[in-house]
Amino acid sequence: MTNQRAVFLDRDGVLIEDTNYVGHVDEVKLIASAPQALRRLHDAGFLLFVVTNQSGVARGYFTREQVDEIHALLNGYFAKAGVALDRYYICPHHPEDNCDCRKPKPKFLFDAAREYSIDLARSYMIGDRVTDVRCGQNAGTRSVLVLTGGGREAQAKGEITPDYVAADVGAAVDWILAREK
Repeated sequence: MTNQRAVFLDRDGVLIEDTNYVGHVDEVKLIASAPQALRRLHDAGFLLFVVTNQSGVARGYFTREQVDEIHALLNGYFAKAGVALDRYYICPHHPEDNCDCRKPKPKFLFDAAREYSIDLARSYMIGDRVTDVRCGQNAGTRSVLVLTGGGREAQAKGEITPDYVAADVGAAVDWILAREK
């Protein structure tokens, strides 16, 4: 039975500043509202997942191990706010590889739904790119476009219609929690 709710979050531009292929821990700059936003979701009973395209691995800009080091650093930041992410889903492939896991394909959301008994219709995808919003829509979640990272550019293109547009992840969480009352 699928009854868990989840929030799927893109990484670069949502949780950390997107400085174009963030591949080293010294490049990580946390979005200020992220730790408390995740804490509020956790406290409301949501499972939390990061779903991130990291083609810098395939391009040779950084290694998968460096991606894992960044995630360990993020885990430390979030632990200080009293929250832990349930899992990271990482696509390390080049866009031209046509893999099954690169957003906007919803493979990772479907995998999480199966593995954690998640009701995707009661879940959310937060991202700053067209591919993030489409991924959520393709999986049947509600989608939130944040204007941090590439969000303003994605909004200006007019190629997507998310369920909500938020200034940042904190404002996205405000909207989610208001809907859940």
